[in-house]
Amino acid sequence: MKTVRKQTLLAAALVGTLSVCGCATQKHAQGSTNAMVEQGSTNAVPTQGDTNSVAVQGGTNALVAENITNALELTKVHESPERPPYRPWTIGLEAGTEGIYGGNATWRFADHMGIGLAADYGEATWNNLGIAGIQYDAKLRLVSEPLVLKLYPWKKHSFHVGLGLMFNQNQLTGTASESGIVIIDGHPLPIVAGQLSMQVHQQLVNPYMSIGGNFFYFDHAHHWAVGGELGVAYTGEVEAHINRAGASSPVIDAALEAAQYELQKYADQYKWWPVAKLNVTFSF
Repeated sequence: MKTVRKQTLLAAALVGTLSVCGCATQKHAQGSTNAMVEQGSTNAVPTQGDTNSVAVQGGTNALVAENITNALELTKVHESPERPPYRPWTIGLEAGTEGIYGGNATWRFADHMGIGLAADYGEATWNNLGIAGIQYDAKLRLVSEPLVLKLYPWKKHSFHVGLGLMFNQNQLTGTASESGIVIIDGHPLPIVAGQLSMQVHQQLVNPYMSIGGNFFYFDHAHHWAVGGELGVAYTGEVEAHINRAGASSPVIDAALEAAQYELQKYADQYKWWPVAKLNVTFSF
């Protein structure tokens, strides 16, 4: 009985020992496996911290690059575009010897060439204007339309030489009532000449030459400017006439022929019509 009891106790101790050894072996294997996995993971795959660091660094670089790109784009938007050497179209208002007021337009179709057109108008009146010994109530009307080929010596400058034609409807008109003195049998007697009318017309088409350009600009983009023009137009043979409404009289007719001659001399002074203009223009 004692022997059986000893064998039972020995068997139980052996089983307990084997259980303890098995557990220790299992824990040791598990620890080794975890160590190997951890070492392999550390060596082969980046840790979560490393991954986050790389991601953050890449994201930061991407954001910096994007910000730089946006800044460059904004800078390009805010930068003013480069001003061209010249703007092909110009319109404006002008005043000068061709008229009290007028307008102009220019098309610069090449670097050194352009074409310009203007229209000017003006009126002036005088009372008792003396011409060839006769006092007239006179009226001067200025109407002209220059059509000019403009030559630009420099591509980047507005200075030009203009050659063309001026269509001219200028005229001077006036009226007067004159009386003359005739001696009959030694007695001076007044003779009423009647109503006189005077007309002076310049040639319709005149050769035209000028120089011009802009004096200064109002803006950096060179849209608005103040400029001017100097030149001359050849008006050619001027027509001058005096007409009378009244009874025929050889004495008065002879006097009017002399007055006609003096009027023609007066008109011939303006065969060369001076051109001097100021203008305000907009180019685009």
